[in-house]
Amino acid sequence: MNNKFIAMQRLAMMGDWLKLNSFDNKTMIKEISRYKSEWKRYNPRKPNNRFGLSITSLDGDLSGKPDLDSLYEFNRENGTNYDNQSFKKTTIVYQNSLSLRSAIKPYMPWLGRSHFIKLNAGGYFPEHYDIHKTKFDKDEIRLIGFVNNTSSNHFKFCYEDKLITNYSDGDLFYFNANKRHSVFATDNEVILLVVTLKFDENLFETIINNYDCK
Repeated sequence: MNNKFIAMQRLAMMGDWLKLNSFDNKTMIKEISRYKSEWKRYNPRKPNNRFGLSITSLDGDLSGKPDLDSLYEFNRENGTNYDNQSFKKTTIVYQNSLSLRSAIKPYMPWLGRSHFIKLNAGGYFPEHYDIHKTKFDKDEIRLIGFVNNTSSNHFKFCYEDKLITNYSDGDLFYFNANKRHSVFATDNEVILLVVTLKFDENLFETIINNYDCK
């Protein structure tokens, strides 16, 4: 049994949600507001009121192609083989946001496809698992940051069959995205930070060092 597998087991035993160090969401909102014209439709095949702003992309640009698309569908249509680790080049959104850089600095060696998600009223992600449909050797984990309008008055996060409410804007979590989850916005300008990380035992140690257990 290798160290990575042992670390993954230990992370799973600790729980499905681990609160990490918080971030300054008000400053983050102000810093990314200069890119308000750069939000792109998230998975544009589906008529859904949701948008993405790239933190990483193939070449550092903000086109959203294909990092804000469904990689499964894009690869199938175009004969490509992109995965979350194909998108490692940071964009100007990352470079010009001190609060964002501070929030994800500890995790940079493992950073893959990452972006902000914005949902307006009626925008949603249906129930799903963040598991690759064909590749089972991709050891990845997700971090989620609650940036703006994410209280239960504006936004619903359903995890398995429970409504998640024990968070505030400015909170960053590791969460087990291999379990069923869905989100739904009841107001505009709901913003989430979604970070994909390539997992190994050193990342596990970094998570433990940044775990907010006070």
